[in-house]
Amino acid sequence: MTAVRWGFVLLAVISPLSAQAMSRNVAVSAGSFFAAALQCEAKSLITPGQTDDLLKTLAPYLTKSDKTNMAFGRARGEKDSQVYVDTDNKWFPFTPDLASCYRVQGVLDDYKAQLGE
Repeated sequence: MTAVRWGFVLLAVISPLSAQAMSRNVAVSAGSFFAAALQCEAKSLITPGQTDDLLKTLAPYLTKSDKTNMAFGRARGEKDSQVYVDTDNKWFPFTPDLASCYRVQGVLDDYKAQLGE
């Protein structure tokens, strides 16, 4: 359930693909999502390498503050195995398993589609 909520929020991040900065909370959420995706990759529950590739493709659309706030979210997400849900203004535990990583893959696929990948 949580993965679905933060996945939906993150899609709004790149929807217009503009250079307008995200709110701090949305960027932190995005960073924590990518940390979760990397956990899924590490357990071979989704295809390894796609998260970093996607981040490289997304980079030109991010402002300096977006990158800083996403890095914070990613670092905390990696350290504590949590994702930040902007709409709830809370951190939630993330366990990389078949179900959660399936939802993560779906969000990654949506990102790729929006970026034309």
